[in-house]
Amino acid sequence: MVTVRALVLAVLGCLMLAACERAPTFDASSLPAYQKSLSDIEARLGAGDRHRLQLALLTLAAGDGAYYSAFAMANPSAVDNAEALDGVAYPLLLLDRMRPRIQGRTAAAVIRTVADDLDYAISRAEAQTGGARKELGAFVIENARFYWDRSRPSNQPTAQFSIFNGSRIPISTIFLGGVLTAPGLKTPLAVGGVRYGFARPLQPGAEQLVTVNLGAPSSWTAKQLESIYNADLALKVANVADASGKRLLAVNTDVIDTMRKKRDALRGG
Repeated sequence: MVTVRALVLAVLGCLMLAACERAPTFDASSLPAYQKSLSDIEARLGAGDRHRLQLALLTLAAGDGAYYSAFAMANPSAVDNAEALDGVAYPLLLLDRMRPRIQGRTAAAVIRTVADDLDYAISRAEAQTGGARKELGAFVIENARFYWDRSRPSNQPTAQFSIFNGSRIPISTIFLGGVLTAPGLKTPLAVGGVRYGFARPLQPGAEQLVTVNLGAPSSWTAKQLESIYNADLALKVANVADASGKRLLAVNTDVIDTMRKKRDALRGG
């Protein structure tokens, strides 16, 4: 017959075992404490969970809709350093930004929290854009091409395309997003956060050839982009500003798309 004492000991044993198997949590009390807890946490994660945790932490540090760079591609070691806040600018400021969402939480809890935050941000952004998002269809991009502009001292990736204003308003600025694919690239590269201001507003019914710089990727990324050939650049208008500078949408569509992709990745989709 099982005695009360035996039951108590059994329960205590289960509790002790559960405590021993409990997943480690983040300690964000200081930068060294954060880095140590991150190392301890990642040591117990598989590759998929490590990637999701990295995405969650970088999202907390850089913002919901932020890209890692002008292209969604970077040196893996640089991304690892950014996740650990090692060698980045203002690491304590970034840690302060992250602390409320990670302190005392497990990797699974952080990933879930960031996914939930993105869900809320996406819903809010879509509500702000409303029906105006459909109006972007009036702005048509054709003949987009990618090339590495070596004529500039900085040597930067460049896009050239024509844009037609099929709306009823003149526009002063366009905001762009898109995807770059090429035989030499293992995965398509997301292009985001690109803007172009017209010297004179683009009038309704008018078309213009545009050349725009796509940003300044890291040297590691630049080496990969310089050598690609037969690149296919698919661009779309993410927002426009009228002649007075007022934007059509409250949130650029490429930012919403980025948040959605991050949310889906964190959910394991």
